[in-house]
Amino acid sequence: MNRFLLALPLLMTACLAHALDEGAAAAPAETVSMVYVILFIVLFFGMIAGFFVYLWWQERNRGTSE
Repeated sequence: MNRFLLALPLLMTACLAHALDEGAAAAPAETVSMVYVILFIVLFFGMIAGFFVYLWWQERNRGTSE
């Protein structure tokens, strides 16, 4: 186990060097319209809120059915 833990910093150093080498030659990422970002945020937080409303609804109905 200690051998693996001691090898971890060497692996991370090699991965960092590889990432730096590849990052210099990579093209910049394509940007996205702000409409899609806002749509994603609304859907993401709407789904989270919907999940908690569903949990609340189930908890409320569980007490009355028994």
